[in-house]
Amino acid sequence: MKATKLIPGAVARPLRLTWAPALVALAVFTGTAGAASSGVPAVVKQGDGPDLVLYNGQISTVDVDDSTVEAIAIRDGKILATGRSGPVRALAKEGTQVINLNGRRVLPGLIDATLHGIRTGYHCFTRSVRHDTTFSRSRALAEYARVAAQNPPGTWLFTTTGSWQVVQLDVPGMFTKAELDAVAPNHPVFVQAAGFSGVQVNTRALQALGLGPGSPGVVLDATGQPTGQLLAQASGTASRAIGTQLQQMSTAEQADCLAAFMREQNRRGLTAWDDAGGNDPFDPAGSGITVLRDNHGYQAVNRLRREGRMTTRVTFNLSCFGPDAGIDCVRAHTFNALGRVGDDMLRLRGVGEDVMTLTGGIYADPEYAEILRHLATNDWPFQHHASAPITQLSMVESWERANQVRPIAGLRWFMLHPGQGPADPTQEIFDRLRALGAGIVLTNSAARGGTSHPPYRRAYESGTQTCLGTDALNASTYAPFVNIWYTVSGKTYIPGQQGVVPEQRLTRLEALHMATRKCGWFMDLEHKIGSLEVGKYADLIVLSADYFTVPEDDIRMLTSVLTIVNGRIVYADSEYAGLDHP
Repeated sequence: MKATKLIPGAVARPLRLTWAPALVALAVFTGTAGAASSGVPAVVKQGDGPDLVLYNGQISTVDVDDSTVEAIAIRDGKILATGRSGPVRALAKEGTQVINLNGRRVLPGLIDATLHGIRTGYHCFTRSVRHDTTFSRSRALAEYARVAAQNPPGTWLFTTTGSWQVVQLDVPGMFTKAELDAVAPNHPVFVQAAGFSGVQVNTRALQALGLGPGSPGVVLDATGQPTGQLLAQASGTASRAIGTQLQQMSTAEQADCLAAFMREQNRRGLTAWDDAGGNDPFDPAGSGITVLRDNHGYQAVNRLRREGRMTTRVTFNLSCFGPDAGIDCVRAHTFNALGRVGDDMLRLRGVGEDVMTLTGGIYADPEYAEILRHLATNDWPFQHHASAPITQLSMVESWERANQVRPIAGLRWFMLHPGQGPADPTQEIFDRLRALGAGIVLTNSAARGGTSHPPYRRAYESGTQTCLGTDALNASTYAPFVNIWYTVSGKTYIPGQQGVVPEQRLTRLEALHMATRKCGWFMDLEHKIGSLEVGKYADLIVLSADYFTVPEDDIRMLTSVLTIVNGRIVYADSEYAGLDHP
């Protein structure tokens, strides 16, 4: 196969072989600038070989040259060689697993720089019904039947606002009580959606809650019977009932729920995320406290790591929400100063996304200054959310003052999901963050519908450390390709409603960079993940269709048919079905 430019700016490069006689070994590498930047080329001792070889593909390395190669060899979780199919296949020895990519597009595993994913252990993912990429009403309803079949009768099933917009379905509108009764008659069902007030429940939920005609917040039809729509007090009653049931789960059950979410994300193409903690919408006390706490905290993800069951890389942070927020909470979390403890699969990274509440749109001194001084002087990474322009400006000014006490460059501080339109953050904010050695994460909550979006193109071109995030699961869809579709197409889930203005959209290649190569910094792994280069971790996805050629609206539907994390096959489908279960 001749070298061809398969993606914009891509360069297909031959494999280069170099003998090192003194070592009686063969060094194999691509010879690109990207490969050289990853360190000394891997050395293959005579008689040894790769654990896994993938060949006959269109592998976008996302190196500095955006090279495209045909094959990749993997050993001990890392990339050993990339290049043409013939030379790379020739590295295979007895015991090497060799897989034909059948011409499929391969990308580095996608990275989400702000995903509240660990909460899917406590907010059990296997009880959650999502409509992130569902556009058929019948298919959406079938999901309730599928999830109901996997859970005992009486288990609450729930859909939160972040996953969908009621007008995205081919037959728009919220599901009726009768429809939910038909697909899940023995399970109480709780459904939220963008574009719908309150929550919708079925008959079993009304019975479980003891709600009926005359109950506050229960909407009635023309005959005086409940429609299933719950408002205000009734909505809160339903939310707290779910939280009470979730609290009964054991750590082992939570770990299974989180493992299911990781596997779903592997299917969606995600191989790593930074977790910003989050608040608890199902808090039985109704106070919105920090979700990752007590027996509903980090035990589930720690258990998965101990048992070798993690299929995504995760860095996580310690947050202070609601009544917990403030300097006392921050000090309690950091009492033993254990930041950045862990390994490249699971690491306690730092503090955030929240530490205190806003006052007049700003994080007010002297408390905020005290928090920042404490974090900086104790070498803690930090992330904090700032949506409004006044919050962004005051935050940067506070960070600059903290920087005078103890330089924060190297601590990986970054601003989360700013932007109420393409005008902010301003270039001044980008410049000041860059001067501090800080970064910024842009998220996509308006993809469900809305025009408030950050300036993706200005961020990409700003020189500031930047990466895409979802802020899922409650605020937006967790599907990474929906995020990419939004930044490329500018469309939303509301038919005909524009989201991202044309001048702030990204090309497909730029969006890919914002979901891979540019993201490693946010997990302290910039030299190890984000591109497919010799010496880096073998985290990659084999796509259901070619990202660079599918129709624009089909980008959001892309999935992986073969996902590899740390050199291990963690998800396999289509012609590769079963390879993830040795």
